[in-house]
Amino acid sequence: MEKRRKTILIILSAVLVVWCMLAMYLRYSIESDPINSFTVKISEGESNENMDISVVATKHWYNDKYKVGQTVGAQYDGTISSRYEGKITEWKLIITLSEEGKLDSYWNGEYILEGNKLTIIPDVNTKEIFTDGSRTFGFVMITEKLLEFEEFELVGSREMKYTEQPLYWFLVFYIAIWIMLALSYVIAEIQTKRYEERRKKDGEIILQTMRTFAGMIDAKDPYTSGHSLRVASYSQELARRMNIGEEEIRNLGYIALMHDCGKMGINDSVLTKPGSLTPEERKFIQEHTVKGGHVLENFTAIEGIKEGALYHHERYDGTGYPYGLKGEEIPLCARIICVADAYDAMNTRRCYRSNLPKDVILDELEHNKGTQFDPEIAKHMIDMIHEGYCSVEDILA
Repeated sequence: MEKRRKTILIILSAVLVVWCMLAMYLRYSIESDPINSFTVKISEGESNENMDISVVATKHWYNDKYKVGQTVGAQYDGTISSRYEGKITEWKLIITLSEEGKLDSYWNGEYILEGNKLTIIPDVNTKEIFTDGSRTFGFVMITEKLLEFEEFELVGSREMKYTEQPLYWFLVFYIAIWIMLALSYVIAEIQTKRYEERRKKDGEIILQTMRTFAGMIDAKDPYTSGHSLRVASYSQELARRMNIGEEEIRNLGYIALMHDCGKMGINDSVLTKPGSLTPEERKFIQEHTVKGGHVLENFTAIEGIKEGALYHHERYDGTGYPYGLKGEEIPLCARIICVADAYDAMNTRRCYRSNLPKDVILDELEHNKGTQFDPEIAKHMIDMIHEGYCSVEDILA
């Protein structure tokens, strides 16, 4: 769980770092190259969504001295209006006239007439056109008749806004996704924390219940007091040395606490008999595994708890009871409990004998590797004994 949290945090952090780098690149590109050259062509009678250009004759008169025949002099006033985001700078307007003529005068810039092409270059006061703003220009021309304007071509540059950059909207979408992921992670963490707290509380309830029940089992025989708790402790240590996961180790502790629950159905006179058991009595005691399996049959909250009670007296060579399972046919939890249970039985004083010496216990474990015990598990138990592991420290929580 902790590893998953770290992985998600690393991914979210990496995504945010990439976003910051892209945002810095966008800002740098805007600041280092804030203008974008463009050209707008508008034919007579057409409109443009971003610009309006109009020229009208505001005054006109006849001038017969210009050349043979009647000529027309006229003042033409024009307006350029912009709806672009960002101001337009360094612009020039090229107007295609309906006929050639003579440029008489002009204002607000420099005017160049070449054939029927009139180019207007604004002066310092009119070289910028702001958003939703306009600039005016004007000129006087003498022609054979009033001019018509076939096409306007505006060439210039304009400042680019962040919102006009495709990268900007990608970053907006990118950070929106990041925020959604981050919020999802926070919500999931809150829910996970609540779940963990609830699971921990449920686990405490289960553990307390099982300890109570295990105490009742052990109380039937004063010589086995604390047996279930010790077997659970040894089983968990064995599992830990076998590199089994923490969740499985915790569950194994619960399973081991309940491994002898079937003894609740065994008569006390048989269970605590100081002398040798008759074949009938031995068979009756052996039934505690089946009885335990029946008791735990409907206990599905902990996987394997029934198997731990039912199979912990099976032998690795197939000569155990109740079903004579062999080798890895025996569930792993039962093979572990088998070793831990046997060690505690040998290391504990019973009604019919005292506890066995350490060297005898080691010989028994070594001699029965591969017959009664799983060899790997028995080896770990031998290592634990050599290392002085005999703790009944509570490691079940």
